[in-house]
Amino acid sequence: RFKQGADGMFYCGIDPDFNVIPLIMKHFKDRYADQKWVIYDLKRHYGVFYDLEKMEEIYLSEEDQRKLNDPQKELVSEKEGMYSDLWINYFKSTNIVARKNRKLHMQHVPKRYWKYLTEKQGI
Repeated sequence: RFKQGADGMFYCGIDPDFNVIPLIMKHFKDRYADQKWVIYDLKRHYGVFYDLEKMEEIYLSEEDQRKLNDPQKELVSEKEGMYSDLWINYFKSTNIVARKNRKLHMQHVPKRYWKYLTEKQGI
């Protein structure tokens, strides 16, 4: 999930099983052409930065990678917490307890991906 920084740029740290950045770059450039963004592969230690004109490969120091994964409040947009709360409330309000199927849920969203889901934080 992208998070908006205090500077207005969107960033996302990913940890995929495979090297997917070359495969997803064009999609994100087309989809978010009006926004500056960074997608960083934490496992392979490189990412892509889009500045509204071109994409370029980037490499971050270990300290900057940690900040990307666990950003300090002053580096994150004030609206970010509000959006997270809004999504969690939406998720809770649309959940139908009687239709809960944990086995099917685990097939579609394995636990190793929960760290990326706002609604799963703290579980």
